[in-house]
Amino acid sequence: MVQSGNAAASPQERADALQKLAQRHGAGYRSVGAMAYDIIRDAILDGTLPPGMKLRQETLAESIGISRLPIRSALIQLEADGLVVFHARRGAMVRALSVEEASEVYHLRTLLEKEALRLAMAEITPERIARLRELAKTADGISEGGEFVEARTEYYATLYDAQSRPVMWEMIEQLRLKLGRYVLGWRLVSPGSHDHSHGELIDVVATGDVDEALRVLESHLDRVRDGVIALLTEAAAHSGDSA
Repeated sequence: MVQSGNAAASPQERADALQKLAQRHGAGYRSVGAMAYDIIRDAILDGTLPPGMKLRQETLAESIGISRLPIRSALIQLEADGLVVFHARRGAMVRALSVEEASEVYHLRTLLEKEALRLAMAEITPERIARLRELAKTADGISEGGEFVEARTEYYATLYDAQSRPVMWEMIEQLRLKLGRYVLGWRLVSPGSHDHSHGELIDVVATGDVDEALRVLESHLDRVRDGVIALLTEAAAHSGDSA
């Protein structure tokens, strides 16, 4: 399995990474709160803020260069998204997923996404296939981080025709968000798996073979699930060693 992240970064390295995100997100926002949300979300997704890390509002505010109030609002919104959890005594922390939760999320994702693909293939057009090939090439050419998240999100939104089925798409996105950086910010590749799964799926979709397309999609989700579970198991073992 190939993975990437910044779990071992120093506090100064994290502060520098947050400042870079703040510079990138510094313009075009209607509110400071929206900017704070995007910065912290991106920092969780790319591993700058690793699972289990305590999120100190003062530190985040200082690093980003804003007051504590929009940080608090952003953390509450991120809690609703499943990326942050509040503890009574420890405050806000980046959510760490359990193996059982990951398995349940992937079970639900498989059910929803197979149905989304089945419905979308009944209405697929040559123009959408062409666009999907472009998006697949982009997604398969990026290994990690915010750009990978954006490319993959656009790919699946187009594949599942999110505009026509906004409720189903919202449910799929909420399940993806619950996985945090384990999936959204990293490409997880298990040994022997196909390195270009997005392009592979579109090749099958283009043939019109619904059953085969569903098989490829389910196989892809199973492989990534196995990579996530292996990562979580390894992290739990390391945590136990250092306890």
